[in-house]
Amino acid sequence: MYWNEYLYAYHKKHGGQFLAGEEDDGLLLLTWKDRPLVVDLLRESGRGGCFYQVQARLPATLAKPYKLDIGPERTLSAGVNTVLRAVPGLPDNAILPKDFGFPEVIGKRLIRTGNAPFTKLALGSLDLRNALLACPQDALKVRPGPGDGPHLITVTTAASINSLSADVGGWYLDAEFYGNEEEKARREAAFFLRMDRFLGLIQAAYDAVTQWPM
Repeated sequence: MYWNEYLYAYHKKHGGQFLAGEEDDGLLLLTWKDRPLVVDLLRESGRGGCFYQVQARLPATLAKPYKLDIGPERTLSAGVNTVLRAVPGLPDNAILPKDFGFPEVIGKRLIRTGNAPFTKLALGSLDLRNALLACPQDALKVRPGPGDGPHLITVTTAASINSLSADVGGWYLDAEFYGNEEEKARREAAFFLRMDRFLGLIQAAYDAVTQWPM
């Protein structure tokens, strides 16, 4: 995988602070609305070796503790989703019913929250709904920080980007980064487009949860 090389190319175009050594440990620190926006890889170990997911994190100041989980689209799990929605959730982790509204995002995703009215306001953001539609294979999470610190918004890829599966959420990083200029430019453009959509989701989520008083 050539994560460091692709992320460095993105850094050269978009700025920010880039840190990397070896073994796909690249981290990019951008600034967005005077807040740090961090992009790197989440590494998990399993029986098949190490698996990597792209993650982006952004702090947000909210008046009260708030939790939100928006899973990726699951085309083949409509029946399972129906069963899960029928099971009562915990007060701070309830699954939104299918008739909650916004069917374009509710229909194929499981959304959990402890504050349904505020979540309805957040999902009322057209920018957020469009960003979710543009990133069907990505998951969004909002969690309160410790004490009175800021909340943390996190977007992650649902699938491992180094999986043997052909479906890796649009992140094709196994092709050698270097090559003829035309092929290199094509691969860079594809990575930049995918990263722009990925970061667009977390930025839209930030706007959606900070535009309304709690």
